Amino acid sequence: MSEFLLLGLLFVITEVFIAVIFAVIAQLFYHKLGFNFKAIFKGIAERVFLFVTLVNGYTQALTFFSALKLATRLKHEEPKADLDGFNDYYLLGNLLSVLVAICYVYVYQHFASIHLFQLLSK
Repeated sequence: MSEFLLLGLLFVITEVFIAVIFAVIAQLFYHKLGFNFKAIFKGIAERVFLFVTLVNGYTQALTFFSALKLATRLKHEEPKADLDGFNDYYLLGNLLSVLVAICYVYVYQHFASIHLFQLLSK
């Protein structure tokens, strides 16, 4: 299998897994069943943005990303009782998103030295 195909497959599998994880977390915090496809696509766009900028060495994009996330959060209003739950959900989601993007960068940069990918590439 080619490197591009393996990386693409890893991306798709990871994004499906993340969508399920966020659906479970949303169920715990908000008692909402199902998938929020708008949020899923926004998360994918965030991780692609972070991946592209970090692969190209623009680590300041993490600061830019944080500022954008904060700016979009400023007008968000939650009932006082739900505020802590939303803040926890928001923090967990952003940390997971950045962590996954950093993992994507690591896998991309070290593809040839990861034994599993060497086996699958043959």
